[in-house]
Amino acid sequence: MARKRFVYLCTNGLLMASRLQDFRPSPYFSWTVHLDGLRERHDASVGREGVFDTAVEAIRRAKAAHFRVTTNSTFYSNDSPEAVRELLDFLNDGLNVDAMMFSPGYQYESAPDQEHFLHREQTRKLFREVFSDGRRDRWRLNHSPLFLDFLEGKVDYRCSPWGVPSYSLLGWQRPCYLQADGYCATYRELVELTDWSRYGPGNDDPRCDDCMAHCGYEPSAVLATTRSLRQALRAVRSG
Repeated sequence: MARKRFVYLCTNGLLMASRLQDFRPSPYFSWTVHLDGLRERHDASVGREGVFDTAVEAIRRAKAAHFRVTTNSTFYSNDSPEAVRELLDFLNDGLNVDAMMFSPGYQYESAPDQEHFLHREQTRKLFREVFSDGRRDRWRLNHSPLFLDFLEGKVDYRCSPWGVPSYSLLGWQRPCYLQADGYCATYRELVELTDWSRYGPGNDDPRCDDCMAHCGYEPSAVLATTRSLRQALRAVRSG
């Protein structure tokens, strides 16, 4: 934060309230709390009762202590447009979080529930209905307008799997954090030796066919925004 880099600390919220005193509010620091739905839906999603209430109480305490708080949600084929709107209304108006991010459920091999991943047309249908009543412009969303257009099916983009590189103790993960196709020791190796042409819908990897996740397509939307004065002005007005 002293270097003015933005830090988003992702958490399920279980220990957040007890650790607030270890942090200080800053415009460069945000708690990012994972919430996949309201109480019953979220607790079922994480397989543990009481998690929703604990996370919500942590958000309330963090906001009272003047922290910036954002949320991250993943939606699946068993989420209705009404349920998604209810969650976003609660986060936006009830908890007054600073910004909300979400993504359609993406397929990965270790997920305990393999039945409710969204196909591409299901994703478009879900978000067209979620945004159909105009609330998209009222919610404080942590996304570019063009990415939201992409979720609705108004525009289409190629995936930019290199757009959100992931680094851990194992090294640089290729190609993106949703897949584990090995690790590279250096960033240069990741960029220069990864066969990026394999990834994205319609290429060699079937895991990519239904993915519309933010990690691959938000970078594409941002790049499209920077190439258009009209879209750049639209992004400034929206956020």
